[in-house]
Amino acid sequence: MRNRDLIYVSNAPYTELQKVLGVFSSVTGPVASAAAIYAYGK
Repeated sequence: MRNRDLIYVSNAPYTELQKVLGVFSSVTGPVASAAAIYAYGK
């Protein structure tokens, strides 16, 4: 690399899928835990 060189960085499609699944699991995880606690309390 030299001074003023440009670096191009790109996301792979698999990385985007991992991001989406991570968001989905962060939402469904607490809901599943709350449902399990509710069912256990009955």
